[in-house]
Amino acid sequence: MTISFIERLRPSFGFLIAISLSSPLVMLSLVPVSQTLALIAAILVPVGLIGLSIAAAPVIRVTESLSVARINVPLEALGKALVVPEDEVRSERGPKLSPASKFMIRGDIKHLVKVPVTDEADPTTYLLISTRRPEELASALNANRA
Repeated sequence: MTISFIERLRPSFGFLIAISLSSPLVMLSLVPVSQTLALIAAILVPVGLIGLSIAAAPVIRVTESLSVARINVPLEALGKALVVPEDEVRSERGPKLSPASKFMIRGDIKHLVKVPVTDEADPTTYLLISTRRPEELASALNANRA
């Protein structure tokens, strides 16, 4: 099993900053109980939340199949992968999103790759995947599909 593409979709820096801002809230809520406990929790809670958000980040992996979060489709069942143009990303995520599609969309990632599913036995019409490296993902899918 050779991996031709792998990307972990880590949270954005802004998201990590927002999580770290939970520290004062934790501290204020625990000060009436104990100042020491409040200080310890104000440090450990944001660190734990940041660690969990990084560890739980979805991974895009292309081997003999495309694996993203809970989506796992063999490459033989996929059509040609296309990078969604930047001016169409918003509509692809919203009004154009098919109920028969499977997707892994992250709001903080601005690029999408759309991959049609060609297997007649699969009711899924296409996959829509957020990625920070859309050209690399599309080329890895197309090269391994052929």
